[in-house]
Amino acid sequence: GVGARSLRLTGMRVDGTEQIVAVGTSRPTREVSHLLRLLKLRIERIDPGMGLEQFQMVAPHTEPLDAVDLGAVLAGETLVRDPARLVDLIAGRIGMHSVFRIAPVESHVPERAVVKSDPNELPGTWPEWKRPIRLFAHPEPLHRVIALMPDQPPRRFEWRGTTYKVVGGDGPERVHGEWWRRDAEVWAVRDYYRVEDETGGRYWVFRRGDGFEDDTGDLSWWMHGVFG
Repeated sequence: GVGARSLRLTGMRVDGTEQIVAVGTSRPTREVSHLLRLLKLRIERIDPGMGLEQFQMVAPHTEPLDAVDLGAVLAGETLVRDPARLVDLIAGRIGMHSVFRIAPVESHVPERAVVKSDPNELPGTWPEWKRPIRLFAHPEPLHRVIALMPDQPPRRFEWRGTTYKVVGGDGPERVHGEWWRRDAEVWAVRDYYRVEDETGGRYWVFRRGDGFEDDTGDLSWWMHGVFG
């Protein structure tokens, strides 16, 4: 069978004008209770004016339903709860384009190594080194950095006008530039560190350059993410 991926409810007012609300689902479904719940999130947007005399509901977009393991159901096994319902409810409030999963892609450079994907897809395999919960799209410069060269994490740095004293750190994790993308990255190197400050804040910082060869970077320090 098929299930709805979208529903459109049209209300005809007595003055001949239309009021329309539409909902979408992340996966095809024919569960009436779920579709009604989604419509309830939008139904208040209808302005009845002097009154409504007719409603029409259509499903403009349908798709084949996903297969269900009936054998497991008959055997009484517990099925994994489908996250699509939750995704639909959240998307009904903030918009489908605002709900997504972060998935890894092949790239050495961290800001290129993630992509937005379908929230219902299973997560891929992440690098062995843990990545921060919040990864900045563009690294932010650090100032007044105190660090021992060539492979020690910073002891102190200033970021966004605040000075941070580091009490612990791991690294470096070396990341090389992707020379096939840009000539400027042929020799580029970043050394990443996970550091913790005296208040318990944990950050992901890196230094441009390996500390030996000038071509690898200018030895500037950057903030690239924040752990929990």
